[in-house]
Amino acid sequence: MAEGYNWFLIIVTIVVGFLVVGANLHILVNFQHPEDRNQAWVPKIVVVFGLSLAMMSVLMFPLDVANRSACGDHLALSACNFAMPMKELWYTVYMTGSILVLFVIPFATFYYEADVEFSGVKKVKSALMWVMVTSVVAGLVLGLAYGLAGFVEYPVEQLFSGITPLNATGLLPTQCIRPSGSDWEDAPDGICDASTVGLETQTWTIRVSFPVYVIALSSLVGWFLFALFAGIGMVTLPIDSLLSFVRRPQATITKTQYMQRAKKLAIKAKEIKEVATDLRREEQTQGKSRQWRKKLKKVNQSLILLEEGHEKLNQVYPQGENAETAWIMTVLGYWMQLVLGFLTTILSLLLIVHIALYMLVDPPESAFLNDFFMELDKAFPLFGTAAFALFCFYLIAITVKGCAKFGLNLLIISVHPMKVGGTLMSSFLFNVALILLSTQAVIQFCAQAFAVYAESTEVQDIFGNEVEHLWGLSVLYIENVFIYAWLAFAGLTALFMAIRRPRKAAKA
Repeated sequence: MAEGYNWFLIIVTIVVGFLVVGANLHILVNFQHPEDRNQAWVPKIVVVFGLSLAMMSVLMFPLDVANRSACGDHLALSACNFAMPMKELWYTVYMTGSILVLFVIPFATFYYEADVEFSGVKKVKSALMWVMVTSVVAGLVLGLAYGLAGFVEYPVEQLFSGITPLNATGLLPTQCIRPSGSDWEDAPDGICDASTVGLETQTWTIRVSFPVYVIALSSLVGWFLFALFAGIGMVTLPIDSLLSFVRRPQATITKTQYMQRAKKLAIKAKEIKEVATDLRREEQTQGKSRQWRKKLKKVNQSLILLEEGHEKLNQVYPQGENAETAWIMTVLGYWMQLVLGFLTTILSLLLIVHIALYMLVDPPESAFLNDFFMELDKAFPLFGTAAFALFCFYLIAITVKGCAKFGLNLLIISVHPMKVGGTLMSSFLFNVALILLSTQAVIQFCAQAFAVYAESTEVQDIFGNEVEHLWGLSVLYIENVFIYAWLAFAGLTALFMAIRRPRKAAKA
């Protein structure tokens, strides 16, 4: 068997795949809303599959590194019998993710939100009608874009040379062969000397494969979402975790205090219900105008804050036979928020330093985290992989956090928070789509930021040699436009949180 075939890598991949699916089933069971128990099976299958695909796509990066490392440096890549066909796997994962985001998740969402009086067949027909419209639009956009702009451009310096017999003598190291004329006479202007300054530059234009173009466009959309939401989340996740601990309840309350606060919450709930009733009447008479949608989002925001107030009230007045245990778990939960706050602060600072030292200066001042991962791999191969995966999953976590924070404060998008025991399938599907899109940007970012660690991998070839040279898009990556945008949003978020009073849950 040729060097490079690693059965252990295949076994680990299969085991990790089962663990990922099991973990996502656990997430679904613990986060789903009580109304969705024992029903909504189609959205649930899509959620588990989508989350598993996102996690596996992140874990494929260190798998790609391990697959490449199976061959020693003394062996040419073409002579290595790799255990995993990584390029084909990357194409499959990205194409599947794009199909999920464009077609499957919209279908599952329309199916889930169809009229409850519809039969199963009618729900399928209704969802298919909406998805067909999406399919036609997406197909036209993708087809036209690929036909008109599906090319990569490579700037190259032109060198010219003639030919001469191998047994020719008299050539000096500084001489080159004229394209025409006598055999070994010096060529004018150094046109075949690669060390010559000022050689003529030419651009090679090559048609890129369709899967690569799909990867590029989906990654581009992911970058817009990632730059905005990850910039917000990179600041708010550490700060909110620390503030959650600082503002934690110090002790339980009496029954009298509980009744007083519960009464205030009931009054607030009644006010929200009245506004919702007015909105329903307005919808029936005037339709869903822009102003109506804005009011609806504000009502949803108020409901979320009301639920937060209710949860905090239950925390400080635990009831039932295990009230004391519940309070202990609440206290431990806030201490975990403190640990999470410190950990995420460290991760955010490390990312910022790494970007500054490695990505924003040419040549890089330091490989920083690349060296860190490789040193961990030297100690034990899984250490570097685990550290790398931690950073990748952290990037996805801050994206989801940033989306929730953005929607809650600015009311521009619908809020779809993930809550233990209170997440509807529509919110699940929204977050799965967001995670799938942002994951594609995260992988491209990692291919850029950790290029030393990912040297000679297939993912680096896809992004570094193809996607980042696409016609019309290359300038975005060469000039680090998305990276600067990400840092700018992070800075604006930090400034916003410093000057703005914190939004509080509904007072009880």
